[in-house]
Amino acid sequence: MSYGAQIKFGMARQTAGGTAVTVPTSFHGMPLLSEDVGLEKQELISQNLVGRFEQGAVFSGVGKIAGTIQFELTPRNMLAALAACVNWSPASVLSGSIVTHTFLPNTQDYDGTYVKAPWTVYKQFTDAASAEQFYDVQFGQLALQVGQGQFLKGTLTANGGQRSANGVGSAAISPAGTDVGVLFPWNVASLSYGGAAMGQASDLTITLNENVDSLFTINGTITPFKYTRTGFREVTVRGTFYMTDRSILNNFAADTQARLLLTLVNTRTSIQSGYFNSLSVDIPQLKITAFKPGASGPGEVSVQFQARGVLDPNSLYSIQFITVTSYQAGF
Repeated sequence: MSYGAQIKFGMARQTAGGTAVTVPTSFHGMPLLSEDVGLEKQELISQNLVGRFEQGAVFSGVGKIAGTIQFELTPRNMLAALAACVNWSPASVLSGSIVTHTFLPNTQDYDGTYVKAPWTVYKQFTDAASAEQFYDVQFGQLALQVGQGQFLKGTLTANGGQRSANGVGSAAISPAGTDVGVLFPWNVASLSYGGAAMGQASDLTITLNENVDSLFTINGTITPFKYTRTGFREVTVRGTFYMTDRSILNNFAADTQARLLLTLVNTRTSIQSGYFNSLSVDIPQLKITAFKPGASGPGEVSVQFQARGVLDPNSLYSIQFITVTSYQAGF
């Protein structure tokens, strides 16, 4: 029997495609809530009629790595998630050991084979003496969720990669002790829309989807030939607002686009005098696509809304992430 509490889970950015990371110290130990990253294979079933009710012969169809990693954001694992799905970002020094990273989605693919930078993922179920390693993993979607009475949560989605076929041994990977307790509770978050503070949201989820998928060809294997985009980049926002006035409804009706800014500054723990771990998510042009107020019972009126970020003609991006930490994203 194996306990999730004893899983070892690590991620490492590869220096090149096709070559898995094998040095344990190169992995970023990833604290997580849950994960189901693994090999998925389709079945190829013969449809020939053979005079019986049983189905025909079964072979392996296409196979790829897929799954999600859900986690509460810490300063270190948010840098790993942003580097994996958004882009790698060099650090700018603010003061002493305090650095800031600006993550903007990549304006071109990593190369002719990979859309995103290839990553190696290692996981070990310690008490079951079982470990697996996947490489060339493509992380094409990242969702950030903040809600009342909760910690800031993230969901990182893998779609593409290969499994190390020869098995892997035990690696000395564990979450860093500095991650323990360094979180972003809901009460350190603030939201503004159109330059004005907005305090009536009860939950908000921001998702960046690069629409990455595997491309298969007749190449003698069941694994991906390369990775590709199946659509435009999508930035979506959904959440719940309490109905305090008509401002959002008016913007929806008039097709008005305005800046949405989510900021989390954990002032509970100083990382240097005057500096705190922080994350800002900037969507310069948000277009609300669904906002339909309705009453359900005698209580407070809450509205489920949906929106999407569109390319801002001035800044030339649809979403931007800015972090302030004492860690450098050296991935």
